[in-house]
Amino acid sequence: MKLIEIHNRRILLSPLNWGMGHVSRCIGLINELRKADNHVIIACNEEQKEVFNGYFEDLEFINHEGYPFKFKGKGNFSWDLIKCGRKLLKRHKQERLEVSAMVDEHQIDYVISDHRYGFRSEKVKSILITHQLCLPVLWFEFPVQFIHTKLLRKFDRIWVMDYPDSRLAGRLSRNEDLHSVDYIGPFSRFQLYEIPEIKTIEEVLIASGPQIYAQQLIDKTIKGIRPNQLRIIGNSGLNIPWKIEHISGSWRQSDEIIMKAKKIISHSGYSTLMDLHYLKIGADLIATPGQREQ
Repeated sequence: MKLIEIHNRRILLSPLNWGMGHVSRCIGLINELRKADNHVIIACNEEQKEVFNGYFEDLEFINHEGYPFKFKGKGNFSWDLIKCGRKLLKRHKQERLEVSAMVDEHQIDYVISDHRYGFRSEKVKSILITHQLCLPVLWFEFPVQFIHTKLLRKFDRIWVMDYPDSRLAGRLSRNEDLHSVDYIGPFSRFQLYEIPEIKTIEEVLIASGPQIYAQQLIDKTIKGIRPNQLRIIGNSGLNIPWKIEHISGSWRQSDEIIMKAKKIISHSGYSTLMDLHYLKIGADLIATPGQREQ
């Protein structure tokens, strides 16, 4: 089932809860699905729901628990993941049962998972959204890629948010040994806007992602910079010496600032790359510690 083939269906969708980039890229996809007269139901937590409600007035939601994982902020992403392994496996098994009940209760036609391995159903067609077919693992971490591929194959279809030539994600999105893969192109919440041609703000720092890494980015960037030289967008609770524009609950307001920027400073998450693809502006991108895909 290709994206353009899905019309007038009831769709259950859930984004991963590891950073709000998954929510951001789902906004553009949800908009596309709704234009094809699909009824979209979102399974997510309260923080994700708050953001979605800022873009869509009449979405239906199901409260759904995220995956138990915490970034330690030391750049040891793989080790942090291993330490959460038992909890993640338990949540994976529990989620399968929850999805099965959702499908029955809400008469779902398609299940769409944004990189949640357990968010699928044996009862209806299940689709996984990703940009990583090949994980950025080291040679001794090959079992991780093996498990990743095995889990991907459990889905009926994989939608890759990139072009067939992998121009945005590079090796990460190259299909080496998987069937049922469709390249659906990049998606961004900025697809919902008409991007202004005239830019009136020199630089905007986007301090998004896990709070501890957002704070580290701010600390590295603002040294020697005066408040009038830089606008900062971030979540409440960040420690900076001047006023910021808060993302939480006001993404629309932040979007207006971002669209006026001549240059963006940000971590180089994939959702950010897709946003920049639509915004067509310059950027200084800094990799998040420990996340080799960046």
